[in-house]
Amino acid sequence: MFYAVFVAAIVGILYPSLQQINFNAYVTSTAASGLLGVHLSNANTFQALMALEMYSSLYALIWGGIVAYIGGAALPATFENGTLDLALARPISRTRYYLEMWLSAALGGLILSIGTAAAVGISSLFVKNANIDWTWLIIAQLIEFAFMFMASGIGALFGSFMNSSRAAGGAAIGILALFYLMNTLGGLSNTLSWMQKIQPLYFTQSIQALAEHSITGWYPLVLVITGLLCGLVGLVIFNRRDLPTT
Repeated sequence: MFYAVFVAAIVGILYPSLQQINFNAYVTSTAASGLLGVHLSNANTFQALMALEMYSSLYALIWGGIVAYIGGAALPATFENGTLDLALARPISRTRYYLEMWLSAALGGLILSIGTAAAVGISSLFVKNANIDWTWLIIAQLIEFAFMFMASGIGALFGSFMNSSRAAGGAAIGILALFYLMNTLGGLSNTLSWMQKIQPLYFTQSIQALAEHSITGWYPLVLVITGLLCGLVGLVIFNRRDLPTT
């Protein structure tokens, strides 16, 4: 969260100087669009610059990776330190225990989302006539939280059947890294565009929401449903598996 606030504040402070740079020449290129995960018609406004800095696919990989790692490592960590036996010795079901672990990771994503939105607000204080549309900022952040929720579900899925916290968290991050690679390659070549459309970053339109005030309404549902499916499949696996003994 500190990193988000720091980056946003620096961009706000430097924006008068950054206005002299023609970002359209860089951001609208095929290579940059592939790396950032979006094609913008105008990247010279403060809203567009903040959208690129705070909501690009690279930052989705970073923040989503943190949430996915937490979701993946939470359950296996209790296997490793022996606290799972103590927890389940109480009148608490496996289902409740799993859901608490999963939702704790989702809560981390919510905190990151609120912090990112606050960072954009802080940055706007340094800019005269920032013209931030707060409604679209909230929409952009809700889309980003939908991605965080999906990341928590992916992490919980791996944590449900793996006994090593590092392996489960690393595998969850690896899946998001694969999505990022597919999104980047799909944006670089028309022949590979199918790769872009079969992974969730394609449906994460936070940049379009804040910079262009336009989204496809059902796209965030793909992220939420994917997160729910992953998390619920993990719940079934956790309830049926043999737990390691200490």
